[in-house]
Amino acid sequence: MTVEQPVRPLVLGISGSPRVRSNTRLLLERVLAGAAAAGADAELVALRELQIGSCRHCGGCDRTGSCVVLDDIQEIHAKLRRAQHLVLASPIHFAGVSTEMKAMIDRGQALWVSTYILKRPVSDVAGDRRGVFIATCGGEDARMFEWAKPPVKAFFNSSQFAYWGELFESRTDQPPPVAQRSDRLQEAEALGYRLMEPAGS
Repeated sequence: MTVEQPVRPLVLGISGSPRVRSNTRLLLERVLAGAAAAGADAELVALRELQIGSCRHCGGCDRTGSCVVLDDIQEIHAKLRRAQHLVLASPIHFAGVSTEMKAMIDRGQALWVSTYILKRPVSDVAGDRRGVFIATCGGEDARMFEWAKPPVKAFFNSSQFAYWGELFESRTDQPPPVAQRSDRLQEAEALGYRLMEPAGS
C-alpha cells in the first residue's frame, strides 16, 4: 500500500542580481535555508540566467491573463502559481531594483490583468501567501530601499502575495563583506524560518 506524503509548501526565491555570487544572492540563500529548515521546499531562480524581455504593452494579455510573448517569463509565472510564499531579492541600482528584476516586474502585467480585470486566482495553492523583499545597497542612504519598494509591492499585489517582510543591508561596498556579517546572515535565516510560521502565531 502506498502512503502519500504531505506536500511541502514551496518558497520561491528570485534573485535579480546580475552577478553570479553577490551579496543579494547570499542573503536570499540564507532566507531560503531558514524556510527549508522550517519545512519548506525552497527554490532559487536567478534572473540573470533567463531570457526575459521587456513588456511590450501590446494588450495581448487583456482577455486571457497570460502573456503572449513566449520567453522565460512563462516559467516564472508557472512557478509563482505553485509558490506558497515569494522572496524577491535585488541590489539597488540608481534608487530602484535591478534591470533584471524590473523587467520581470513589468511583465507582471498579465498577472495584474488576471487579478484586477478578470478577477481570477493566479495561484494553485490555498492559504496565506506572503511576500518578502530583500535588497542590498553599496551606499549609506537608506532611503534608497524605500524608493525601490513601490514596484515590488505592486508585483506582490498583482501576483496575490501579501507584503509580509523585508531585509535591507546597506554599505555593502565597505568592509566587512556581507559574507562576514554573521548577525545579518543569522537574521536572514531567522526571517526565512518565521516565514513558515502559521498566520496569527
